[in-house]
Amino acid sequence: SSLFRKKLQSLSQTIFPLCLPQKSASDYNNFDREFLSEKPKLSYSDKNLIESMDQSAFDGFSFINPKFEQIIDK
Repeated sequence: SSLFRKKLQSLSQTIFPLCLPQKSASDYNNFDREFLSEKPKLSYSDKNLIESMDQSAFDGFSFINPKFEQIIDK
């Protein structure tokens, strides 16, 4: 186990990736250009489906898209 760990550490210091990813909020090089050129659109769902979804992942978020509120109010 100790020998394996030492060997792994040694390898990790000698093997480098072919290209280093950009670490920038505006770097989109890994996304398909066709995908990036598509116009964004809001997808609509059934009100009951939306209400049945677990929303706990969004606790603490304050922004709600006004178009989404229109869907829920229907």
